[in-house]
Formats: sequence, C-alpha cells, structure tokens
Amino acid sequence: MRKYQRQAQSQPKHGPPSASGASKAPIAPPTRRPDERGSGITKKSVKRPSPQATPAPAAKIHQQIIPDSLQQLILDIFRETFPEVDDFEALKPALREIKDTLDRRDFQGAFATPEHKERYTIRWSPSQALAYANILAWIAKEYSDNEWIKRFDAGDVEHNPSSVLCFGRGAAELVALITMLKNSHVSASGQPIQPQPANGQEIDGALESLAVSDQRPISDKALLSVYLVDTTDWTEVVSKIQQSYTTPRPLSKYASAKARLSNSPPLSPQALSWKFRQLDILECGVEELGSTIGRDPTLITLFFTLNEMYLNSISKTSAFLRKITAAAPKGSLLLIVDKPGACVEAGPTNDSTETERRQYPMHLLMYRALFPVENQKIEKVKEKKEPAWQKLVEEDNCVFKLDKGLVFPGSLENIKFQMHLLQRL
Repeated sequence: MRKYQRQAQSQPKHGPPSASGASKAPIAPPTRRPDERGSGITKKSVKRPSPQATPAPAAKIHQQIIPDSLQQLILDIFRETFPEVDDFEALKPALREIKDTLDRRDFQGAFATPEHKERYTIRWSPSQALAYANILAWIAKEYSDNEWIKRFDAGDVEHNPSSVLCFGRGAAELVALITMLKNSHVSASGQPIQPQPANGQEIDGALESLAVSDQRPISDKALLSVYLVDTTDWTEVVSKIQQSYTTPRPLSKYASAKARLSNSPPLSPQALSWKFRQLDILECGVEELGSTIGRDPTLITLFFTLNEMYLNSISKTSAFLRKITAAAPKGSLLLIVDKPGACVEAGPTNDSTETERRQYPMHLLMYRALFPVENQKIEKVKEKKEPAWQKLVEEDNCVFKLDKGLVFPGSLENIKFQMHLLQRL
C-alpha cells in the first residue's frame, strides 16, 4: 500500500462558506439609488422641530416709591376705620356673596347696604390703595415738568389747590391721594396743641380734653381738592376714612403723657378737601363734565373703571372719553389703570355682514376715542388736526408686589394692571 501525506480539507471554489448558512448566490444590484424616486431626484427630508408657543412676556414689576411706614399706615387706617376686619374669617361668607354678585355685574345688589360697602372696602380697597399710591407717587416723580404736578409739588394754595377728579367708588382712591400728599408735603400732617405746663408740671386734665377740633394744622389751606364720582353713593365710607386720617391715632391706656402730647393726626383736617357726587357719567353732557373738571389743570383717574364702562356700552363710553377731551384744560393728566388684557365683547351692527360676536381690547377702543384722527384715511381728512393728547405711559402688563413686612388681618394681594397716562395738549 502506497504511503501518502494527508492534506488539509479542500476549500470551496468561491471561498469559505458563510457562517450563517445564507445563500451563496451573489447579491442583486439595487434597482434604484436611495435618493431616487420616479423620474426625478429629491432631497432627503429633514425632520424639523415642532413649533413651540411663544411664552407671554413677564409682567413688569412696578417700582416701590412710598416708604414702608406710609404703606403700613394705609393698612392701619383701614383697620381702625373698619374694626370688623379683625374677625376676617367670619366675613368670608359675606365676601363670597359680594364677589358672586359683582361677577354677575349686579352692582346695585353688591352695594345695596352700608354693610356691603364696608365689607367690600375691607377686602379689596387696602391692596388697591397700596398700588394706587405707588403709581401716583411714581408719576409725580417721573413727570415733574407737567403743569398739574408742578402745581402739586409747589403746594401753591394762594389761588386754588391742585384738583383731582376720580371716577369710580372712591375709598382706595382717596387713601392713595392722601398717601401721595403725605409723601410729598410735610405740611400735610396735623400738629397737636401743646398745653402750657403749670408751675413746670403737665396737667393731666388738659391731656384728656384734647379733641379733634383742637388740632391745628401746619397749613390752614387745602393742598389738594378731590372730587369723587360714582353711580353708587360711597359718601359714608369715604367720610369714615377721612375722619380716621384727621383724628389722632388711638393710644394704649398705658401711654405716657409725653406720647399723648406728641400724638397728632396723620393728616391735617385742612390739607385735603373732598366732595362726593353720585352721578351716571355715561349720561352727563360736556357742560356738566366741564363744570366738574374746572378750568385749571386736573388729574383725572379711572382705576379699574373704564373696562366696566365699556362692558356697559361701547358707544357711550367712547363718547364719554371724547367729552373728557373737550372739557379737560391744557396740562391735565388722564390716568387709566385696568386689568391687563381687558377685552370687550360686541356683536355685529345692523349694517354689518358679520354674524359672530368679536372681542375688542379695551386699550384699542380707548385710543380710538382719544385719537380719532388716527382712525381716518389721510385722503379723507380735509384738514389734519393736531392730536389732543400726548401719550406719556403705555404699559400693557404691570404688577405691584406687596412689601413682605406689611401687617394686616385681612386678605392682601399683588395687583396686576395695565396703565395709560396721557397729557392734554
């Protein structure tokens, strides 16, 4: 038998077998290229990120101008004027009822009784007064060249005091104006009589006999004249607040004779004069409005009032603003503060083809009434008239944040608002 050497296992003709045992047939070429579709060639689709909603701009934080001591005095005056606030928990059911009534726009029902008015004031006016006071003080600081502010800063009482016309309720407005006055004029504070000591000793009986009528103000003429107008009579509420400001603060029974001697009212009784008038301003004429405003530059305010008026009637409210334009003297200021994003819903007019109700931003309606020339086409205006107002401030979204150190038994809240300040030219 012939001897032979064993060789390695024969290899396949086309190389080693596939490890997976797949078919050994060659791979067919592709029928088309990856990017080829039909007769044309298209680019690969790029996956785009899904669009995200643009975040709403943050509210502008309004600057704190009023010192903490005066802000706390605002809350103390409300507490002393309406002691029912000390049992705030017991008031909550009545406050919910008032709020529900206001949400239904039943103002007569919400303010039907003196108790309702006082409870509304306890709940909502303190926060509003804090915000209004800081807004007014900021305006006095930033626009010191305005005619009305010059008159107010100078305290020129030889002829007429600076006048303010407030449309809407009145309690928060009056407190804010008193605070503005105290912040700007030291002479607005009251001053107690100092009884003369007998034989070098103070007389306790003289201390006990001090009364409101005995208080002598530093100035015996008014620095500020305030006219409050609303469809509801707020005279009793406003009168109580004014009395609290012009009466010496309550002292502890353990207060010393020196403390009693130095106790003075927060406001001189003669520093501010006020008048309230119950009036439907949507129905009054230009002459009546003009007599209310007067001939001197005036500060005219609508705090959270204008949008309510527009909800009542767009046409009458726009007409009211046009009457303000006609009646306001040169140099007057028009200050409008309202809810941010406030809108008015209105239906189609008789001559319109629209069938759906639309929403109109309050500030758009307001500026259309105050600047009517801007709404007409130039070719239709025979004579181009100069605007009646100059815009000083136009802020759509502001917030007044409370000082954390304030103390009050009732509920307080930050106030969000839009603000528009205009000057009569």
